[in-house]
Amino acid sequence: MKTSIIWNVSENRPFPLDLWKHPKIKIQVSQVGLSDLSQIKLSSEAFHFLFLQVSGTEWNAIRPKLVSEFDYNPFLSLIIVHSTDASETIYEEVKAKANYLVLENPLHMRELRIILDRCIQSEFYKSAVHDIGTSCLENVGFFEGVFSLAHKEYEDSKKENLALKSILDYEEQVKKSQAGISIAMDKVTELKNQELIELHERVKASVQLDELRERELKQAYEMQKATEQVLDYSRIEEMKMEKILKAQERLFNYTESEIKELIEENKSLKKKLGLTS
Repeated sequence: MKTSIIWNVSENRPFPLDLWKHPKIKIQVSQVGLSDLSQIKLSSEAFHFLFLQVSGTEWNAIRPKLVSEFDYNPFLSLIIVHSTDASETIYEEVKAKANYLVLENPLHMRELRIILDRCIQSEFYKSAVHDIGTSCLENVGFFEGVFSLAHKEYEDSKKENLALKSILDYEEQVKKSQAGISIAMDKVTELKNQELIELHERVKASVQLDELRERELKQAYEMQKATEQVLDYSRIEEMKMEKILKAQERLFNYTESEIKELIEENKSLKKKLGLTS
């Protein structure tokens, strides 16, 4: 079973994902401090990935070491960089390098899992293609031995020509197959790089969509709050108006009573003065 090693390079920052199982590849995480970067040993026996969790200052400090030991290491599949304060700067520095991927803040666990899973799967397929190619080359050596033996044993025989022709035809087919395998490996690498770029863009678009939704929710909440305040104000105004109308009604009732009393008083006075019968 093949092994895939994820080197988590950071200062006391744990690897953010729980390990998952793969049917054909063993996945493991190795913790490495920034000062111990040189202790990482890569080999063809496993698939290797660097996952860097660094600040902008830490990135500047380890950058020369990355360039000298890892940028062109044939056994390193991918360098993933996550920085809390300098993602854009790092992206500008490494955007032309196919073996780098810079993740912006905040770090999305689902996308990181997809990226690593796809890369591990791609490396597995590349390894399988390479094994097939190696097996074909080994068979070429075997048939070259058969060719030599046939030449010695059937040098003056008509059968020799038939044997030679069959072997040469087979060798030609193997060479064509090897050329096709090389093209397929290049295509796999190209598709992997393109898929990583597209996935990175989808992650950025998802973050922007989340921010837009958050702004829309805030605006809706503020509009609802303003509407409630208007309704509360309208109810208060309605209560005040009702009190004013009741006060006016009491005032009108009181004035009408006073008028009646004055009329009766006037009638009584006229009677006393003999002005009326």
